[in-house]
Amino acid sequence: MQKRLSLQFLLIITLFVMGCSPSEEELLTQGRSLMDENKYAEAIKTFNELLDSYPQNYSALNAKGVALLRLGQLDEAITIFGTAINTDTTNYRAFFNRGNAFRLLGRDNEAMLDYDYVINIQPDIVDAYINRGAILFKYQEFDRALFDFQFALEIEPNNALLYLNKGKAELRINNPEDAIYDLKKAIEMQPEYGEAYYWLGLAELAQDNKPEGCQYLFSAQSFNFEGASEAIGQNCAQ
Repeated sequence: MQKRLSLQFLLIITLFVMGCSPSEEELLTQGRSLMDENKYAEAIKTFNELLDSYPQNYSALNAKGVALLRLGQLDEAITIFGTAINTDTTNYRAFFNRGNAFRLLGRDNEAMLDYDYVINIQPDIVDAYINRGAILFKYQEFDRALFDFQFALEIEPNNALLYLNKGKAELRINNPEDAIYDLKKAIEMQPEYGEAYYWLGLAELAQDNKPEGCQYLFSAQSFNFEGASEAIGQNCAQ
């Protein structure tokens, strides 16, 4: 009788301990809350605790990768995103985040492959077009970059960054009128957009509209946009 009671007591204690352990979802929520507070190292510890019991939890793997990314531990983040991708190749998030890590490391070809994959499996992710277009712009593939920005604008027509990037690409392929339209749209949406004023100034100068161009460059300078002062010195000297 005493032995049976002891076993029952042990079972109750075991169940109580199990009941008090944080669940998979609770740990995930806790880790995300820590990330919202910019406590990335603490968040990683929480995700590690979850992954010790549930090593195939895609959300935890991806979130841990993001935390590593925020801490600047890019190689480690890439490894974790790769593990997440191996767990679920149908979810775009780890591909997108790994692309961002590759891009920060200057590994643009690998970043492009990840953004391509994101767009193939989830063609409405605007940031994937923005990031892929930025890489294409960097390598002076302006027509291809313009296509990405135009397509993304069809998905999200009120995105100031997209109008900025499209305007820059239009100017680079010698379409200053279209560039002016796009850049003015960006400023309309975001009135303190120093970079948009800078490019708008260049577009107006390309149209031989020196007073307007210089006015926009001075606005860019007032918003502390790098490069505005040099452009003013080259184009707006008295």
